[in-house]
Amino acid sequence: MENKSQTVDLLPLSSDYVFKRIFGKGGNERILKSLLEAILEIKIQKIELKNPEIPKETIREKLSVLDIRAEINENTILDIEMQVGNTTSIDKRLVVYNAKLIAGDIKVSEKYQNVKDTIVICIVNDCILKRNAYVSLARIKFEKTNARRYVNIGYKKEQEYLTDMVRFYIIELPKFKKTKPKTADVLEKWLYIIGGDVKMMEEYKKEEGELKEAIKQLEKMSADEKERELYEIRERSRLTYNTEIYEAKRKGIEEGKKIGEKVR
Repeated sequence: MENKSQTVDLLPLSSDYVFKRIFGKGGNERILKSLLEAILEIKIQKIELKNPEIPKETIREKLSVLDIRAEINENTILDIEMQVGNTTSIDKRLVVYNAKLIAGDIKVSEKYQNVKDTIVICIVNDCILKRNAYVSLARIKFEKTNARRYVNIGYKKEQEYLTDMVRFYIIELPKFKKTKPKTADVLEKWLYIIGGDVKMMEEYKKEEGELKEAIKQLEKMSADEKERELYEIRERSRLTYNTEIYEAKRKGIEEGKKIGEKVR
């Protein structure tokens, strides 16, 4: 007889599908709010999900993006994504995500003054930046003043940023795992959960609040056969895409060698 009390292997929150189902599901705004407050280090008074549903066809699409779009505090729109697999050209993709946020929000008849602040957050299961930090914030910053172009206007401190309306956050999970903080703050607790640290998750299940609720929902999702099937479909699509990219590169290298030999 099957033991119903046995534990179920948890689906990884580092999967874009699982991440979207836990943080981007309608009714889970409190969970998303807690994560965003920890990342952005601000108080969020209001949050509204803009794309809570996952169209079935996108699960099978190799290039589809399962991101979460939301508006917070009525003046900021954001995009948060769990990026798995291929992280090449991530800088260009972040710029595109930001452009889509703005294009999707502003209407032709609206004034520039009505453009909302935009934030793009990307969590990656890879080390992609040459930086000694697991959370990096990038903004549109001025270069250092060219001495030849200098003119003394009297500013003791020059303007550092063109605008504070555009921000990019990149969180690199492998770098976080290397720190292993003993006394974790809220963001670090979330990253332990997203990173799949079972020991720490057992500890956080004893606490009340959004962390415990997220873990409970992850356990429920992991025990659902249909959800596991959809997760596996998504993973197969991702692996197929990565294999195709690898094979294309391999064939390209082989063709290059053949051409080189003919030239000789």
